[in-house]
Amino acid sequence: MRYFFKVTNGVREVDLAGTELLDENAARREAVRFAGELLKDEPMLLDHGRLLVSVRNEDGSIEFAITIRLEVKAIRSAEP
Repeated sequence: MRYFFKVTNGVREVDLAGTELLDENAARREAVRFAGELLKDEPMLLDHGRLLVSVRNEDGSIEFAITIRLEVKAIRSAEP
């Protein structure tokens, strides 16, 4: 089955070609690998605070989505 990976991080990038994968489990693993590679190569993709990779099947139905969120909080030390 062909799966299509759409990236959203303030700007949308749509996968028009898709990737042929064995099943939904293979598509999940590929989506995780894909998101990791994106962030490795372009960490500024989290400048908007969130990266979303949604995966659709050939019928156009969303199978699942991966959201990576960056939250920056001040950490206060309990020591004086």
